[in-house]
Parts: sequence; structure tokens; C-alpha cells
Amino acid sequence: MPEIAVELGCSEKTIRCWLHRFNRLGLQGLDDLGGQGRKRRITEEERSRIIALVKTVPPGRLRWEPVGELWAFDESGPSEWRWIL
Repeated sequence: MPEIAVELGCSEKTIRCWLHRFNRLGLQGLDDLGGQGRKRRITEEERSRIIALVKTVPPGRLRWEPVGELWAFDESGPSEWRWIL
């Protein structure tokens, strides 16, 4: 079983889980069950916008100017992105 785990890039525990499902249900046991876990609370569009935002530099974060001075695009802005609920 370790060889299978290495070949597939997963843990031996995962291999055992799938093997038990196969032994119990046959080929149908290898199907993705889908619908497992909590449903997303945001849309795919909202998720994409959040990812794009956090890839940008926050407006209040200090940066070095070419002349060696620190500056921020917006000194009153946040220096890091924080999730606000």
C-alpha cells in the first residue's frame, strides 16, 4: 500500500479508505459522492473579487520609494487586509 500512496501522491490512510469503499460498494464506491461538506457562503464571483483584492498591496502599507524614503499610497488606509464580519 505505501507504493500506491507514493504513486498517487496521497497518504496510506486515504488509500485504505478508498479500498474499503471499493470492497464494500464495488466500482460505484469509487465515484465522487459530491455534496459533502458545508455549502459556500459566497458566490464564485465574490470569491474571485476577494482573491484579486488580497493580491493587491493595501493602501496604508509602507513602501520604499526609489530615493530610499518610506511612503504609503493612503496613510489613513489599512496597512494589511483584514476580514471584517
